[in-house]
Amino acid sequence: MGLHLKNKNGNLDKYYEENDTIDIYTIQKLLGEGRYGIVYLAVDEDKNKYVVKQLKKEMIKKSKDKLFYEELCLKKLQHPYFPKFISRFKDKDREGYILEYIEGEVFEDILRKKRYQFNREEIYEVCGQLLDMVEILHSCNIVHRDIRLPNIIRKDNKELSLIDFGLARIMDNDHYTKEIDYWYIGDFLIHLYYTTYQKVSRIDKPWFKELDLKPEEKVFLKKLMGIEESYETIHEIRQQLNKIKNSNK
Repeated sequence: MGLHLKNKNGNLDKYYEENDTIDIYTIQKLLGEGRYGIVYLAVDEDKNKYVVKQLKKEMIKKSKDKLFYEELCLKKLQHPYFPKFISRFKDKDREGYILEYIEGEVFEDILRKKRYQFNREEIYEVCGQLLDMVEILHSCNIVHRDIRLPNIIRKDNKELSLIDFGLARIMDNDHYTKEIDYWYIGDFLIHLYYTTYQKVSRIDKPWFKELDLKPEEKVFLKKLMGIEESYETIHEIRQQLNKIKNSNK
């Protein structure tokens, strides 16, 4: 295997290069890098695509037990909303996971590269799918804690998938609670509302004063964000979303 030693940000992880292999998987290219891992696109012998997630050595040393929550959580989830956990790999230099590759675009690219503007109907549809995802997660006692633009993929058929379970944890009703994911949903939706925002003042204002929101939308988002009394259940959130959708017809 043609290994190449790189030194990025002071770490000494050995990065895979194009055409390096891990068992039956051949590295195609680097997809990205975060605090905890290095992510590659790979293909098997039949040219099926996969994600290789190489865990960083520094993070393994500091918080090895926490890193492997991703494996634990993905093995509990069997739904198209989430990538399948394929296998784990380890050699003398590296270790990590092989995951299902999901075709589509992340919302970060949709918003920042394509400058796509979401209308209310589309925002409500996205919200509904996010609630479906979180309902499944919470039914498995999992809190994702990172439902952000780079971690939601939109497929060609407009269905969504949630990736990157590196921060996911088992809910404990203390530190890892369902309200964390509610906050992330609210923050995600606010980003979508901002795609049609036209700035008219040089004075910075909070989102609930800046965005052109209906009163019921404003309350809905504030409750998701915990600015007002938080929702108790996904069912309660979905009921309020349906009221907002019906009032917009």
